[in-house]
Amino acid sequence: MNKRKNITWLAAIAMACILILAAFIVISYVTQFKKSKRQTEFTVIDDYGRAVTVPKNPRRIISLAPGCTEIIFAVGLGTRVVGVDDYSNYPEAAKNITKIGSYLNPNLEVIVSLEPDLILASDMTSKEYITSLKEKNLTVFVLAPKAIQGIIRDIRLVGIIGNKTKEADNLTNSLEQRINAITLKTKSNTLYTPRVYVEYYPYWTHGLESFGNDLISMAGGKNIAGATATAYSEITNEFVVGSNPEIIVFTVGLHSSTTIKDIISRIGWDKFDAVKNNKIYTIDDDIISRPGPRIVDALEHLTRLIHPELFSLESEKYDNRF
Repeated sequence: MNKRKNITWLAAIAMACILILAAFIVISYVTQFKKSKRQTEFTVIDDYGRAVTVPKNPRRIISLAPGCTEIIFAVGLGTRVVGVDDYSNYPEAAKNITKIGSYLNPNLEVIVSLEPDLILASDMTSKEYITSLKEKNLTVFVLAPKAIQGIIRDIRLVGIIGNKTKEADNLTNSLEQRINAITLKTKSNTLYTPRVYVEYYPYWTHGLESFGNDLISMAGGKNIAGATATAYSEITNEFVVGSNPEIIVFTVGLHSSTTIKDIISRIGWDKFDAVKNNKIYTIDDDIISRPGPRIVDALEHLTRLIHPELFSLESEKYDNRF
């Protein structure tokens, strides 16, 4: 009888030890799992003001906009990109990556099939579509800067998310030096600021709270559409005629087929100071319309068009007149 009691007692002790060991293993696993989660994910605020939990070092990235693509490659994350929108044509390597459709209506089936751990989008993709991506448990981070400094911030953010902080810092420091070199020339109180009209599509221009408006101001011009209610504004012929721009800059590229003949033939435009003084210029649509590192190229180009007198060396001047 005593022997049975001893066996039962020993069995109970053994069972208790097993349960304690099992509990310790579970607690250890959960602790390690939570620690691992903390190490591999973190929360960042995107340009829509959303708190987005992103992978700390994403390996499969999709870009839904050309500006996002250029930022990704510029900070050294190009080899991790598995999909880009149809218009991502820079750098050259972006042309060979799987296309997911237009940024206005990306192909959801293709995106899901690529199994991305991070999707970078712009404000050109609708909020409704971004919601549909989230419903598929996909991580979407939106880059939608309203000013040049916002673009600089976004470059740094992508560097942080992709564990390319050093590369992003080196790039943004270089860009800021170039920006400062321009603004030192254009921020003089005595500098005349001409009325400027920049057109990226017939009668579409940059309005208030757009990086394009910021660009014109930093280049030493006064945006004739700077007080319009929307960032990307469709304006009327009457509005432009009433503003009488002194400088006209229109884009050339994939999205615009405007010519000098089109500009001059518009009703009332032959009376503009810009036309009378032969100050109609072109600029590459890609560099001025994409919120990425090449926006500083656009700033330098635009400044030389608006204020060629600020650049003493002939090699610093541009002459894009027709």
